[in-house]
Amino acid sequence: MRRFPATVGMMAILLATVVAGVEARADHAAAVSSYRDGNALFDQDRFAEAAAAYSRAIAEDPQYAEAYHNLALATEMIERQKAIKAWRRFLDVAANREDLKYDVGRARARLQLLESMPALPEPMQPSHYVSAAGDYYWTVSSESEGNEWTSFPVKVFLGSAPQLKWQEGAREAYDNWSKVFPLELVALPQGADIRIGWHESMIGEEHVGEESDWLQTRYEGGGLKGRKYALIRVDLSRLWSKDEMRAIMSHEIGHALGIKGHSESKGDIMYWQVQESIRQIGTPRIPLPLFWRSLVKQPSQRDINTLIRLYNTAGSSKRFR
Repeated sequence: MRRFPATVGMMAILLATVVAGVEARADHAAAVSSYRDGNALFDQDRFAEAAAAYSRAIAEDPQYAEAYHNLALATEMIERQKAIKAWRRFLDVAANREDLKYDVGRARARLQLLESMPALPEPMQPSHYVSAAGDYYWTVSSESEGNEWTSFPVKVFLGSAPQLKWQEGAREAYDNWSKVFPLELVALPQGADIRIGWHESMIGEEHVGEESDWLQTRYEGGGLKGRKYALIRVDLSRLWSKDEMRAIMSHEIGHALGIKGHSESKGDIMYWQVQESIRQIGTPRIPLPLFWRSLVKQPSQRDINTLIRLYNTAGSSKRFR
């Protein structure tokens, strides 16, 4: 039997190792490309497409911990059980990486929170999120975290307004939100989660910004029987129209449901103020200024998307770059 020199065998092993390394680098390069595609899609709120891109990255590099992390974030806006599995896989892959030890700790806490979150009613499921509309989640997420309701439907007491037009405006606001969030009217304030305090004094209160309405979270009872409720109060010294009252109540109910900050867009019910504008109406010689109030009639899809995202994500962690 012919024998090959030992050096030839060593060279063959070295060549195989080099080839394997080149292939591994090629696979990781492909994984990075898919990962970057996923990040771009995630930033466009296209969560299902982002998850598919992250999954391709993982298929190309099964040890790609960052891809598992971002996959878990994207999948929270698709289906909770899949997100839980992705978080567990991230913890497995990243467990021994020193550079990710803080992220592993945060992921463990996030996983525990996600597993303990209550089942959500149909209107709040991620399937109702409309990617094309976007949201303002990152504007309000840190302030809103932990303010979601955990039992449904959320009960609302409208009370008796001093004027019929205000009562009608409040009811229209309730009707608009009840189309997209599980709400239920109750006859007595004691059984309500959200209460309108028409006769609650606002004297001495410090208002936020230019809002003429005010929402506070209060607690009644103690120990295991204690419960929180949201109290909405309105400055009734102004002669609000029915439409203005509908806009005010729609905005405050949005706060009470868990959106604690404000939108930056005037098209959203959660924009920080009722806008007042001036338009010049041209005549042959004299432009006449016309004042009017721009009132959003109901929650926008961005408002709804933001609420859905708040209820389906376990905190405000950002994706890896």
